[in-house]
Amino acid sequence: MKNHRLPALLLGLAVFLGGWPAAVDGQDNQPQLSLIGDFLVDTSRVAEFEAGLKDLLGHLEKHGFPFSLGTSNTDDGHYYMVYSMKSYADVDSWHKAWAELGQKIGPENLRALDRRILAAVIERVYQFWVYRPDISFLPEKERLKPEEIRYYTWDFVWLVPGREEEFEAVNKEWIALSKAKKARDPFLTCVGDLGARMPVYLWIEYGKSAADYAAAEEKFWKSMGEEGAALSKKTRALIQRMDSKTGQFRPDLSYAPKNK
Repeated sequence: MKNHRLPALLLGLAVFLGGWPAAVDGQDNQPQLSLIGDFLVDTSRVAEFEAGLKDLLGHLEKHGFPFSLGTSNTDDGHYYMVYSMKSYADVDSWHKAWAELGQKIGPENLRALDRRILAAVIERVYQFWVYRPDISFLPEKERLKPEEIRYYTWDFVWLVPGREEEFEAVNKEWIALSKAKKARDPFLTCVGDLGARMPVYLWIEYGKSAADYAAAEEKFWKSMGEEGAALSKKTRALIQRMDSKTGQFRPDLSYAPKNK
């Protein structure tokens, strides 16, 4: 729900970031938990990192690793790896699954592969995020088909502390206004949890391309009129800072168990 009228300082640095399909698979109106690994990769060693990751994915496929892994990448070297979780209790099962994989391929072999991948990594951080369909706009008929989506935008929004309830109420106002104006492009909302600098929310949007997204945004804001401008001002009053990113989902660096 990016407003091009927001001050440049508030928008922050625009960098490429892939979509987060693992965090939004399914629209059953239930919050969905994901564990996100943020790997900052040395840009001179991207090929090395991706080759190692593909070898790891081969082992996940061969040995039936039980957790899905969706990967996105940014133009500033970040790779976001999304593991879908049913609950926080799944973390123990996740650790156990890695230990079992090590036994299947050999503990030293897994450690060697891990060292090979991490040799190209500058830093890594794990965070929990929760997809919140109750504060997301999900039109009955989207403008784009899933196979047409090639471009994503992620707006990380840090709030003034203590304003979370107001922000979620404003999100619902955006949903109502979007429905009233018959908008056909969704915005998906996630909430940062353990490991994240809170309070932080995330808006996810997408398009066919950067040009397609920009055209859709221009049409959206034009249709919102004075109501949208007033609601945008109300929203900005709750925001401490934003970091806007764009990019792509990487199906070639992702994995889904066959039984899922």
